[in-house]
Amino acid sequence: MSGCSTHRCKATKRKYPLQKEIFVDVDGTLFIGGCLNIVLINFLKSKKEEGFLLVLWSARGREYAELAAEKSGYRYLFTDVISKPGVIVDDVGWGWINFTLVMSPFIEDPEL
Repeated sequence: MSGCSTHRCKATKRKYPLQKEIFVDVDGTLFIGGCLNIVLINFLKSKKEEGFLLVLWSARGREYAELAAEKSGYRYLFTDVISKPGVIVDDVGWGWINFTLVMSPFIEDPEL
């Protein structure tokens, strides 16, 4: 991703509008080194107030993500808790990622 910040890559021109759905990983994101990421929680609270749907997911599976949501004390923020997909079927292959914004969990004031 040349020309992208190490924290986020903001597209200058979007083919489609950015959808109001945020998928949040568990390890290294919601929890960092076993500690709840309060900066992220505050960001998620503000986005939920703006009408974003929040989904917690993990490559370790839905049950693991659900336990993490409960442990965080913020399960109510998440519309759904799921596993990261094992298979994605899409006519553009990995090109679907071009319609998303990938963010660092350390940003205090991201522009969405």
